[in-house]
Amino acid sequence: MARLGSSVDVAVIGAGPYGLSLTAHLRSRGVEHRIFGESMGPWKSNMPSGMLLKSYPWASSLSDPRLEFTARTYCTERALPYHDELMPLPLSRFVEYGEAFQARYAPNVERKTLTALEPGPAGFRASFADGETVDARRVVVAVGLYPFKHLPPEAEHLPADLCSHSGEYGPIESLRGKKVIVVGAGSSATDLAALLHEQGVPVSLVTRASYLNFACRPRPRALFERIAAPMSGIGNGWTTAACAKYPQLIRLLNQDLRVRLANSKIHGPSSSAFMKDRVVGKIPLLLGRAIQGFETRNGKVALDLVADDGNSRQPLLADHVIFATGYKIDITRLAFLNESLLNRICRVERAPLLSAHYESSVPGLHFIGPVAANSFGPVCRFVYGASHPARHLAHYLSAVPPRIRPTTKLKTVESTVLS
Repeated sequence: MARLGSSVDVAVIGAGPYGLSLTAHLRSRGVEHRIFGESMGPWKSNMPSGMLLKSYPWASSLSDPRLEFTARTYCTERALPYHDELMPLPLSRFVEYGEAFQARYAPNVERKTLTALEPGPAGFRASFADGETVDARRVVVAVGLYPFKHLPPEAEHLPADLCSHSGEYGPIESLRGKKVIVVGAGSSATDLAALLHEQGVPVSLVTRASYLNFACRPRPRALFERIAAPMSGIGNGWTTAACAKYPQLIRLLNQDLRVRLANSKIHGPSSSAFMKDRVVGKIPLLLGRAIQGFETRNGKVALDLVADDGNSRQPLLADHVIFATGYKIDITRLAFLNESLLNRICRVERAPLLSAHYESSVPGLHFIGPVAANSFGPVCRFVYGASHPARHLAHYLSAVPPRIRPTTKLKTVESTVLS
């Protein structure tokens, strides 16, 4: 039975880097809110712990109001290996850091699954899997990439025991004893293939790309290099640096240019420099191969591969195929969105068109994170981008007269780091 009567000024949906950062800033400003989701959910449950972050460690910090609890601070206080640029940040350490951030800045995270969001008397009514309904004047959706996993249309008919997406893996024990094919050319593909190989799983990597793009190993850069291509939190170069620092200006560009920037090949499939030695020469690589079709044979999956020249064909048989084929933003895949809300949301290529306040065409409904990239540029696709909406929205929402002022003021965050 639904539990009625709960109400709040702002409901934050999602407890990843964007949701946690926003909550840290909302708490600092005393904005009445609730945050729902699993803290660092897909990061700790849907990615193997041996993976490495592609971003510089210095650009992998969540955003707190005083910029005091960075990934570097976390590692330094615990005497953990760390360097801003010259060594990668392991996924497991990033998750530990994110959970420490949550314990300090967002202790109010509620582990609830949103099942429906629809118009309500206060603005919106959110229904959760545990039966509670919450009326909220404003809703901020910060769900990350996980709902937008992309599989090739030809693979959609394959049963789950033969086919999966790379975003479905935390533990990979279910693949032991199987012959596996990983399809893709980005970091998810190479990281997962390397981890499977190192755990004794026979694995091959297939991609239509003619080569794998590994980042150059980080090194100190000369002055001329820093001037010619300044470093930013999402890559090097003047255009990239502008996108990283000024998303509000990117929003003012014409729509076609914004979309091109958000989906630039500069941020296309690539892998960490530290993975190259774990992949090349260790794992069978079938490069320049297009998949013409799939079929099942005696509990296995057969791929029909065609080389670049279109003439050379190669059948490949495996027990399981993992598609590391990325994500495609499409808000119709957010199953909790009520149809009437969906129909009112103006879109830019299936992503919501957003105002300067990250607000959709439905008043009070905001989107932050990768789903905002077509409006604010590629920085939204990176952890580094979490600070922009966190600061902007906290300032904006604190200036809007609240629905009902809380009877007790929220305490500002203590400065002591929790161990």
